[in-house]
Amino acid sequence: MKNSDFIIEWVDKLKFEMDCLTFMEDDIRKDFYGLINDVAYCYYRPWLLYEISFLTNQEKLEFGSLNENIHIKAIKALTKNSVSSTSHFNSLNRNFILDAWSTFEICVNTFCEGVSNAYELERLLNHKYSDYIKLLPKGKLNDDELKVIKTKLITKHLTHVPIVRKTDALFKKTVSYSRNIDEDKRFLLFFGALRNTMHSNFIYYGKTFEYKFGHAIFKFEDGEMVKWFDPFEATPKLYFYMVGYLKDIWRALIDSIKWEEIIYYPNLEQQ
Repeated sequence: MKNSDFIIEWVDKLKFEMDCLTFMEDDIRKDFYGLINDVAYCYYRPWLLYEISFLTNQEKLEFGSLNENIHIKAIKALTKNSVSSTSHFNSLNRNFILDAWSTFEICVNTFCEGVSNAYELERLLNHKYSDYIKLLPKGKLNDDELKVIKTKLITKHLTHVPIVRKTDALFKKTVSYSRNIDEDKRFLLFFGALRNTMHSNFIYYGKTFEYKFGHAIFKFEDGEMVKWFDPFEATPKLYFYMVGYLKDIWRALIDSIKWEEIIYYPNLEQQ
């Protein structure tokens, strides 16, 4: 069960890194680790079931008198054929990517709001208005008309601002960033694009591009299903390395943006 061991080792390393952080409890900079830990462990449980099914079908694991139990049969069915096996594996990876990116988004929102001043927040919330106004000839509209347009276009909360604008705002605040910012920006664009395709069953709509992550290659073509070469095929390693890379970006951001005050998770009752 090498892949199950790999996941547990990954989780243990994440816990160790979290324990070494000096941020206070309930600070979003530390909460990110706890949330990602939960996401990873939620992957581990059904993956463990997947490996148990595989071992059972190889007759390396027996359930004794329970062999004919309907639930044991369901476990065996997971890896009885390539269709059910692939479906389970893809579901695990899809949920892992979705949940990891959602965790990153809520933490970026909270961190960005916490370290930004009123002027910076206003610029982020007014991004649509600013973009539209740039397209209009100067003096075309009077102040009252501009005010109406602004009211319609202003964003009420950072969660509705594109994440690339928020991460760009954070990157600008970094001092002695320990990684390559341009490479990290490219990774975030890739990860976000991959996550968004899950709303359309992995069919991508947008400008064609290719992204290389280590030896893995992802191809995004407009109107086509995303295709990728996985050097760790049939294992969870590629997806854990990707989430690990996301975690490393987060660590570099919180280390290079100094903020002494605690930045709370938006709703502590949710934890």
